[in-house]
Amino acid sequence: MADFKGYLIKLNDVEFPPEYIALESYKSTDNQRTELKAYRNSNNYLIRQTSPNFKTKVEFTTIDGLHLKDLRKIKQIIDKALINNAERKVSVEYWNNEELKYQKMKAYIPDIDYEIKKIVKGSKPDIEYKSIRYAFIEY
Repeated sequence: MADFKGYLIKLNDVEFPPEYIALESYKSTDNQRTELKAYRNSNNYLIRQTSPNFKTKVEFTTIDGLHLKDLRKIKQIIDKALINNAERKVSVEYWNNEELKYQKMKAYIPDIDYEIKKIVKGSKPDIEYKSIRYAFIEY
């Protein structure tokens, strides 16, 4: 029986705010096999040698229309989870759909593109953002 606790991803034991995740965009590529060597033998059979260390990638986009306060909250969670700032290396716990259990990994966050939807002027200036893609790729 699956031991799902109601969250998809945590960074350093802090849940990524689920209300910010566009759930239809969430995907995980669990337990990716890394091919070390592959060749065909004299009978033309494929011979593959794969690493016993599987790697996972989790990615999603945020909902459209996040504001500066929302982005600050996300940034605080990521900043607290950073193990290495230069590499954007973080500690992640995620729901592994292949194993049907939570697993932990050390991952890096690739560069993030921020697209502005609109600038709000007036007494409280603000920025409204288009969806933002986050990815966590296991070391």
